[in-house]
Amino acid sequence: MRAVLLALVTVLAAAFSPVPGALASAEPDPVVNRPVFNDPWGAPAAQYASFTQFARLIDRVPAGEEIVLSWFGFDVLKHESDPTAHLLAAHARGVSVKVVLDHGQAGNRAHTQLKAALGTDDAKPSFVVTCKDKFPKGPDRGCIATRVSSWSNGYNHTKFAAFSKVRMNNGAIVPDVVFTGSSNVGDWDAVEAYNDMFTLADAKAHKAFRTYFADLVRYRRTAAGDNDYYTDTGSGSQFRAFFFPRKERSGQPYADPATDTVYNTLLSVDPSCRYQEPDGSWHQTDLRVVMLAFNRDPVAAKLAELSRKGCWVDVVYAGASKEVLDAFKGTKAQLTKCDFDGTPGKRDLQVHSKTLLIDGKYDKDITPRVYTGSHNYAWSALRQADEILLRITGRAVHDEYLRNFWKIRDTCRGRA
Repeated sequence: MRAVLLALVTVLAAAFSPVPGALASAEPDPVVNRPVFNDPWGAPAAQYASFTQFARLIDRVPAGEEIVLSWFGFDVLKHESDPTAHLLAAHARGVSVKVVLDHGQAGNRAHTQLKAALGTDDAKPSFVVTCKDKFPKGPDRGCIATRVSSWSNGYNHTKFAAFSKVRMNNGAIVPDVVFTGSSNVGDWDAVEAYNDMFTLADAKAHKAFRTYFADLVRYRRTAAGDNDYYTDTGSGSQFRAFFFPRKERSGQPYADPATDTVYNTLLSVDPSCRYQEPDGSWHQTDLRVVMLAFNRDPVAAKLAELSRKGCWVDVVYAGASKEVLDAFKGTKAQLTKCDFDGTPGKRDLQVHSKTLLIDGKYDKDITPRVYTGSHNYAWSALRQADEILLRITGRAVHDEYLRNFWKIRDTCRGRA
């Protein structure tokens, strides 16, 4: 059986190896410091857009360099952008490929193929492991997050890859690249869910993601993990990354809002809900959310409060608790449900992104910002999961997300 798998790996590596010469340059460069959005209602190229971006990044890592990645859902795709095949090709040409997967991916097609080529020794230059490898008989867990509660067991919900170097078509080398966002690697994520993935090149952020990856590998070897792991890269730059799980304060309840990163973010939105541009014009503060799972009612209550104070609040969601929905009653906040159940005449499709857009006065700053990543506004995402939240500042990035927000919201309304 092993011989068959190795033969398959060799074939896949040959099939997806970068093409030399002029043909290679015909494949567009990956975008950097910009998002990529899929369109599940579009043609295959639009559906698989974020995976095409992922494949382009993998293909441009030179021999001798490194790719590290951690994912919640990761399987073989029915598309030429299949990351597993491109990772196998990268490994075959001499790239170090290190992979951590959630326990739920053990034994699937991607895990099986990667295991045959990379092995499972996390001391080697290449490997694939899962968070439960060292404790197979214990409860389900993440690598760092091991907490069990009435909500769920721990899990590794991250979705990111970090590349030491990426070579562009013109020969330019882009170091310290990170690819992260909401999308698992699966056909469902392309054709039945709205997702966003962001690619950034930043030395500080890259170092933080690599440190988090090393900690995922390290803590998976311990029974306890670290359920009070929470850390972030700090402010002062365009990119700020937050890494979870985050524990409540000592003696406080599980739903302690003071240790909710998103709740604290909203506390910094100026309650006047208006701001002045340098040209003297005044504008209303806008807050927009696209969320798969939303049950943290303090976050909803704070959004509702800002709506009552005059901010524009617009939420697109797939699933929300009664407490969250009740919090918005009596406000002008717009709520759009986007979770089609596959009944006759309708398609089974939903939002899977986890984004917050803020356009207004934030502390003393009026620079628009986007929060994205793997982090749902669910309690388990805060307390019991390996998760990433990425903050990006800048008008250009915000407006790309804004246009995608309008597209998702209006499509979901039109097809409800």
